[in-house]
Amino acid sequence: MDEGGYERFFEDIGYSRKVFKDEAVLFPDYVPSYLPHRDAQMKQLVDYFRVALESPGRVSQKVLCSGKVGVGKTAVTKLFSSLFEKEANARFKLKFRSISVDCRKERTLYSVLQTVATYIDPYQPFKGFSARDIHKMILDHLEGENSYLLLILDEVDYLLDASGPDAIYELTRDERGGSRINFIFISRSPMLMAKLDESTKSTLLHNHVLFSPYTAEELKDILVQRVPQAFQRGAVDDEAIEQAAALGASAGGDARFALELLWRAGKRAEADGREKVVPEDVRVVFGDIEGLPNEDELVMLPIHLALSLLAIARALVSTGKERVTTGEAERTYLAACEEYGVEPRAHTAFWEGIQSLRELGFLSTEVNVEKKGRTTLIGMNYSAIGVKKALESILSKGGNPRSI
Repeated sequence: MDEGGYERFFEDIGYSRKVFKDEAVLFPDYVPSYLPHRDAQMKQLVDYFRVALESPGRVSQKVLCSGKVGVGKTAVTKLFSSLFEKEANARFKLKFRSISVDCRKERTLYSVLQTVATYIDPYQPFKGFSARDIHKMILDHLEGENSYLLLILDEVDYLLDASGPDAIYELTRDERGGSRINFIFISRSPMLMAKLDESTKSTLLHNHVLFSPYTAEELKDILVQRVPQAFQRGAVDDEAIEQAAALGASAGGDARFALELLWRAGKRAEADGREKVVPEDVRVVFGDIEGLPNEDELVMLPIHLALSLLAIARALVSTGKERVTTGEAERTYLAACEEYGVEPRAHTAFWEGIQSLRELGFLSTEVNVEKKGRTTLIGMNYSAIGVKKALESILSKGGNPRSI
């Protein structure tokens, strides 16, 4: 390559793209104006914090939001705090502000308070003051301007682990009896309650918003909402969306992961010069993140399981679909047995092999109920092309998989 000349890599930035319209819509920081399948959690937050609007300063409300990674905790609280602040200021004529503190970064009571104090009064010097002094300054400032604060402590587990339960106690107490600060604690740990002092624990046991993992169908709805904003019209195959949703569900119902898979799949299609994202793009980038199955795992598969897995990989590659029917898989399996000179198993034994591969984590299955009856659809948790190539390489060497 010639020296220099890297400017050409920037030449197409700012011009129309074949795949993406606005890829930032797929990033975790983006919060849409509506969050599918989180109405119940939003309503709970509104119900818990209505007292802060109807009787400001009378009660310091404290609410715990808990759930696994990628289930909407941060997004819901961000959207709620924005709407809450707007309602408080416009409708109730209250000076309410909200601030979110990431406790992964701010792990001590002092750093949390300093972040809050800087937000409400950026010109106040804090050097040489204790955490209790800064806390008093914050309360004095809020009282002086007759304002209120909604403080969101995201990933609060980090604060508790580094500073202990006294940090929450100190943060939430107000010796003068006022209630200028309200709190949302966001945690991914079901063990959070065990780390709290009894008074805080008692409050949060009653004010708890639980975020369950998303199902594959719910993740599909989330992706369908984002696709028109993130991608060019017609740039994403419907089955690619279903594939990303299925893999996101298998990863614990993680919407962030499903969105990341779709984004990476789009980047792959774009890098290849294609205009459409297909299911294999999603499977390949999933493999890049999670890795292909270990070769030792493939080598140790009994021959009929190996041929069944190869057949499903081939069927997925040839059809370009997210899932194939049992019938499609079995037809490809029979062809693979003939190719490798192996006596095929009967239908029941073949189906039992599919269940074994699912339990081993290679496959996923889904029952589709139609007028004609029930159909089982089979998907793969890795790149179909990658699995196909790996198994063909192993089988071509004539040794294992095990011939049992």
